[in-house]
Amino acid sequence: MENKAKQFIDAITKYNPLAIYIPGSPDPDAIASAYAIKSILGQFSVDADIFAEKRLSLPQNRAFVERLKIPLYYEKAVNLDKYKAYIVPDFQNNLVESIGDAIPCAAHIDHHGKSKSTIKCDFSLIEKEVGSTSTLIALLIKNSNLDFFGKEMASVATALTFGIQTDTDKYNHITPLDFEALSYLAEFADNDILQDLNSMPLSQELLLYYNRAKGNETAYKDWGFFGIGYIDAKHRDMIAIAADMILEKSEYNVIAVYALVENQRKRELNLDVSLRSKNNNVDLNRLIKKITPSGGGRQYKGAYQVKLNYFTNAPDKDLFWSTVEATTLETLRKSRDTLYITGIEKVYSNIKKKVVSFLKKDKME
Repeated sequence: MENKAKQFIDAITKYNPLAIYIPGSPDPDAIASAYAIKSILGQFSVDADIFAEKRLSLPQNRAFVERLKIPLYYEKAVNLDKYKAYIVPDFQNNLVESIGDAIPCAAHIDHHGKSKSTIKCDFSLIEKEVGSTSTLIALLIKNSNLDFFGKEMASVATALTFGIQTDTDKYNHITPLDFEALSYLAEFADNDILQDLNSMPLSQELLLYYNRAKGNETAYKDWGFFGIGYIDAKHRDMIAIAADMILEKSEYNVIAVYALVENQRKRELNLDVSLRSKNNNVDLNRLIKKITPSGGGRQYKGAYQVKLNYFTNAPDKDLFWSTVEATTLETLRKSRDTLYITGIEKVYSNIKKKVVSFLKKDKME
C-alpha cells in the first residue's frame, strides 16, 4: 500500500483546484471518503470542493455532515472552467456525464466491482476485498506519512470510521483490511460523536416506509420482494435502510425492496431497487448488471435504478405502479432462477474439467 499511497498523492496533487464528485445518492462511505480526500489535498495546499448529485434524505446522514461540518455542494454539474480535474470515490463508474472528457479524472477509488463504463484516470484503486471505500482511504493516509493534526485528524478519522461502520453493516461483514483501517483510526476518532450518530431514533418516515414494505411482501422460493409504492425523492435513502432492516429480521436468502421515486419539482421518476443477501455466494453485482447497467453491487448488497421520466404524465398512478411492480417482480424472479441455473452450470463445468484432466493424466501414465 505504500507504493499506492505515493502514486495516489502524485496523481491528485498535479491539479489545482479539483472537484470531488459523488454520483448517485451520497451515503456516509462516499461522503467520508470525499471529505478525507479533500483534507489530504489541503495538506499540499490544493483546493478541492465536494459535489453530490442528490441531497441527503436520512436524518442520521444529515446529522453526520452537520456534526463534522463537511462542506458538501448539491449540484449535478460542476463549473468546468474552474476545476482542472475531478475525483470519484465510492462508485463503480468514474465517467461523469456532466463532465465527460472536458477535464481529466485524477483518481477513482472504489470497493465495488469494475464497471465497463469506467474511463482512464491517473490513479485507480478498485479493491473488492474490503467492506468500504473509507477503508482504502484510511490505509492510503496511514501509508502516506501525512502530518494531520488535532481536530482535523479527529474529524477525518471519525468520518472514515462511520463510513466503514455503515458499509460493513455495523461490522457484520468486516474484512482484515477493514480491521486494519479501524485499528489505525481508533487512536484519533471521536467516540462521542460516533455514539451520538448511532443512538439516533428511527424517523417516522422510515418507520412508515418500512411498514409499508412489510405489508406488501411477495415470496418466491428463498427470495422475498417488498414494494413500497411511490416515495418522494428526498426520502430515497430510506429504501436502502428499509432493506437493511428487513433482511436483519428475515429468513430469506435474498430480499429486494423497490419503490417509485418521484421528484415532482424536476419532473423526474425512477424505479429504485435495493437488494440485500445473506448468502456470500450470491453475486449481486453480476445479477444487477444483467438487469441494467444503471446499478451495481458488492457482496451482500446492491441497487439499481431505471429512469421513467416519460411516465410522470401517467394519468392513473395506481395502474402505473401495478404495471411497474408486476414487471419488477417478474424480472427478479427470472434473475433468481437464472442465477441458480448459472451456478449449477458452473459446478458441472468444474466437474467436467476435473474429469477430463484426470483422464488425460491417466492416459499419459
